[in-house]
Amino acid sequence: MKRKLKWLVIVLAVSLLGFGTALLLWPRDRITVESWQNIRIGMTEKEVVEILGGPGMTNEEANAQYEWLKKELRRPAFEFEDMNAEGNWLFGRTGKIWTGRRGRIEIEFDQDNHVCWKAFQGGRWIKAGILDRLRDWLGL
Repeated sequence: MKRKLKWLVIVLAVSLLGFGTALLLWPRDRITVESWQNIRIGMTEKEVVEILGGPGMTNEEANAQYEWLKKELRRPAFEFEDMNAEGNWLFGRTGKIWTGRRGRIEIEFDQDNHVCWKAFQGGRWIKAGILDRLRDWLGL
């Protein structure tokens, strides 16, 4: 009996350790309000890409991606909050959008490819899974 209990404890401990390690090593979402606050008016697109971890999408690409996700899930995927914005929005300039689990960041660039306007719109997954909720609760 003691032998079975010992093995059960070992298996549970290893499983818990593996689950915790997987949670901590999972890639963190860079699309957060903190990342948005680190982006300054006048930064180059290259500097923005370094902060956000990759190139952004055009408005058309972002809308197409969201519509595809909405079609796959058969329901809206996100519930968005109010938008925070800074800078001077210049109509007709090039803009990029980055989306993540906690919202989306929109950046407009001037003719010299510097940030002239930035916005963050917080959001959350509708009907998020237990792992998504746990990671959000842990801040991962």
